[in-house]
Amino acid sequence: MWGFASTTCENAEVKVPVLEVCVQFLYCERVVALHRCIVMIQKALFMEGHVPKGGACISVFLVLKGKGGILVGKMAKPEMWVERFYVGEMFAPKYASSNKWILPASHLEYGEKPDDAAMRVLTQEVGVGHGKLTFREVQSHLSQDPKDPEAAHWDLCFVYEGTLKDKVERPDWFSDLRFVNPKELSSEDFTRGHGDVLKESHMIAR
Repeated sequence: MWGFASTTCENAEVKVPVLEVCVQFLYCERVVALHRCIVMIQKALFMEGHVPKGGACISVFLVLKGKGGILVGKMAKPEMWVERFYVGEMFAPKYASSNKWILPASHLEYGEKPDDAAMRVLTQEVGVGHGKLTFREVQSHLSQDPKDPEAAHWDLCFVYEGTLKDKVERPDWFSDLRFVNPKELSSEDFTRGHGDVLKESHMIAR
């Protein structure tokens, strides 16, 4: 039977419709009223009590063109990706063992400007000492669990592009790093969702 239950939220009493029991969500060991959770989903506001369970990431991606196509790599030595390039400790081994491609990319450091993060990826991750990058676009990707809409993970992706004329040496943290014709690639060839970035940029068709 439908009814109402009272709960306290931000020093005010609100009434939440219930079926048998009040439907509530738990964030950071605090009970948050249903109406407040709806606001959280609708607004990109990240603070205590306003962090979606699936989390959100702000990252930069480099689409580097050269002889033969675009630069893609395969991860090796997951511990180095965790330490140097902010890949999650529980995810890095899975990405490396997948034997799938990734783009040069990284999460932003706290407070870091996207332009600075892009140059950090170019110089530190790819190992190119100099080069010019051009901002291309911002992409927004939402991966959503249909059984739990609030568990969706949100990625904001700052995409940059550039051209590399010199040969790129493979660093130790890549098992493979080379230019591949984008016509030979599909989004399924990539891990970490990097293929979706190329697809939305119309770099690959599938």
